Amino acid sequence: MSDDVYVIGIDMIKFGRYPERTVPSLAAEAALMALDDCGLSIDRMQALYCGNLGEAGGMVGQRMLAEIGQTGIPVVNVANACATGATAFRDAWMSVKAEVYDLVLAVGVEQMGKGLLGGGGGRKVSTEGILGSGTMPTMFSQIGLEHTRKYGTTFEQFARVSVKNHHHSTMNPKSMYRIETPLETVMNAEMISYPNTKLMCSVNVDGSAAAVLASEQKVKELGLLDRAVKVRASVMSSNPFEERQLAMPDFSAATRLAAKTAYEKAGLGPEDIDLVELHDCFATAEIVHYENLGLCPDGEAGRMIDDGETALGGSIPVNVSGGLLSKGHPLGATGIANIYEVCTHLRGEAGDRQVEGARVGLTHVVGGGPGMGTACGVHILEKT
Repeated sequence: MSDDVYVIGIDMIKFGRYPERTVPSLAAEAALMALDDCGLSIDRMQALYCGNLGEAGGMVGQRMLAEIGQTGIPVVNVANACATGATAFRDAWMSVKAEVYDLVLAVGVEQMGKGLLGGGGGRKVSTEGILGSGTMPTMFSQIGLEHTRKYGTTFEQFARVSVKNHHHSTMNPKSMYRIETPLETVMNAEMISYPNTKLMCSVNVDGSAAAVLASEQKVKELGLLDRAVKVRASVMSSNPFEERQLAMPDFSAATRLAAKTAYEKAGLGPEDIDLVELHDCFATAEIVHYENLGLCPDGEAGRMIDDGETALGGSIPVNVSGGLLSKGHPLGATGIANIYEVCTHLRGEAGDRQVEGARVGLTHVVGGGPGMGTACGVHILEKT
């Protein structure tokens, strides 16, 4: 019997701000949408893996089931920085891969306020300063400037990432923002931490996404193979050991390790990938991750963005959803939302933003920071 695992139902709500809603209700909406996508009901699910980072009181999975049907199944609640949704999905994948279950549900959800990630918390002022390298914008400013130091990457090249992703978002009805941002507008926006302006920073939003995973035997039994998407590889990593100052660890190392392992497990290489949804929490991050994921040699990322290779219609479209910069970044939901985007293209259902002929896609999320460590998830998905 094959131990392949498939996504048979997947969906996400439109990302936005829903202050009147509860976190369990947002999760429930996406869960019901994913179940509807494959024509199943909650009573068919054998386990639930729910990702959420910030909800007070926890147990979001159980509270969600109280709204859509409590069936006695095991519920695992997951929190793992920006990789929370990807972790919930991977736990679901592992349970089917191990033949413990053959139908499981994975949900990621987050309700976020406005403001600065990494800017609060704690009673004492960090020795690095109130707006020091402990904040996400400054951390990714440093990452970008290090790329500039090594390879000469320019402010304009970083800004072009935002222009591209905002353009892509105009074709995505589930994106928070759907507006064009010309290069001058991006570069002249309020500076948050050079070289990232406000329009080069991801959007804090509320959102949820969900996926139903199944064994190959169950997919065939249900007659759902035509729209099923095979999970060719599911990999997670953390910071590998290195001899350097760990106050500011190499944020690229976990992504490079996860990507290398995922390609090996899938039996594929970067040249086989037709589209990518990667973690563009800041414009500088997207540039760096082109190289971390092997989409180009080190030092070539600036040229890739200049040549339009990562735009829709280019040789390897990246973040056709609009990415975190425009679609939005609800921390616990992002990992599954990225998988939804790739699955939509592999099914040929992405409408105006469809990547033509897409057969294999890759998703990537990475979270963490100074003093936190890193969590990275990479998934490779294939059209059946």
